[in-house]
Amino acid sequence: GALGYSGNGLTSATPWIATPAAGSSYAEWNVFNSLPTDSTPDIAGTGSVTEFSGTSFLTGGGNIYSFAAATDFTVTVGGGTGTWDVYLRVASLGTSPLETALLNGVSATRVITFTGSASGGFGGLEEESLWHWTVTGTPSFAIDFGAAGSSLSLDQLAVYAVQQQAALVPEPGTWAMVAAGLAGVGVMARRRRHAA
Repeated sequence: GALGYSGNGLTSATPWIATPAAGSSYAEWNVFNSLPTDSTPDIAGTGSVTEFSGTSFLTGGGNIYSFAAATDFTVTVGGGTGTWDVYLRVASLGTSPLETALLNGVSATRVITFTGSASGGFGGLEEESLWHWTVTGTPSFAIDFGAAGSSLSLDQLAVYAVQQQAALVPEPGTWAMVAAGLAGVGVMARRRRHAA
């Protein structure tokens, strides 16, 4: 599927992830159920989506929409220690999202992963947008993003945070053992050559 691993995103042209990595944080909303905050992701994990314009409403299809003002969202999911790759994936109709989103104050620029004409007489674009950050962990990740103007219909949203694996650096004692082992192999090979 396009958005998340539910298989029911806007398009299958840009697959997301098959299965979240162990220890990762994942939350996906395909239908929004309440305003201003929806704390019930449809798939996986925990998190919340809050819309701050005060002018939005839920559509019959479970989207968040405002014709009166640009919508302004904060998505919050759990974090942790270490270094994390955090991805925000948004499916929208109508007006495009702003190019920049903030994760705990750190900015990222969106990449459009799908675009097409919105169907059903809605007008505007049907888009999938992706933002990516690499950040040092905190207890929670708060992502702020918004619409470039009125009439963005937030169709789906997913957040995926995966901790980077620390590079394994051998300790000095390990290097000494490797060097001694290689020296021993060299000595044995030399003895065999001289014995033959």
